[in-house]
Amino acid sequence: MWLDNARSANAAAQTLANVASRRLVHPVEANELFLHVSADEAQQLRDKGVDFYDWGPGEIRLVTSWNNEAAEVERLAALLSGL
Repeated sequence: MWLDNARSANAAAQTLANVASRRLVHPVEANELFLHVSADEAQQLRDKGVDFYDWGPGEIRLVTSWNNEAAEVERLAALLSGL
């Protein structure tokens, strides 16, 4: 079960990485994404209910989980691609 859960979280992260590839700070190797975003873009995401960590100046960290539903991942992917 743990392996299926890890695969699910990693697949969600890869889906997001595919749409935000030009913003990646580091290659996606697990269920975390580090992205370059401006302060305005970060605020836009927060205003739309996206929860993430401020990682450094102009960088955010997103973490996916085994229980993220496909619709949630697709919604976030659309928001990221719209930045």
